Amino acid sequence: MSVKNIKIRFNLDKENDRKAYDYLQNADKSYSKAVISTICDYIELKVKSANEDLFLERVIATIREETVKVNPFSSLLQLVKTQSIQAPAEKEDNTENEETVLDFLDGF
Repeated sequence: MSVKNIKIRFNLDKENDRKAYDYLQNADKSYSKAVISTICDYIELKVKSANEDLFLERVIATIREETVKVNPFSSLLQLVKTQSIQAPAEKEDNTENEETVLDFLDGF
């Protein structure tokens, strides 16, 4: 016989455990069928999500590759994007410098 028996305990003081227990109590099917269908749905969702992420990465890579072919300035744009990512730290420094200058000017 290929039936496996697994014991599960719920700590009703923990929110996720309580939600799962309530779900099983209100399920229209047996505990075993509810747990099995929930686990399978979760696995399918994770696989689907991973496949969608891979597809999205391929689309983005393809768009970048084709943009480089069409736009001769694309490498320059990448350089500007890289610098703009680093800009927030520089903006903080500039803000401090501006405040210092304004404080100095207020002294007059």
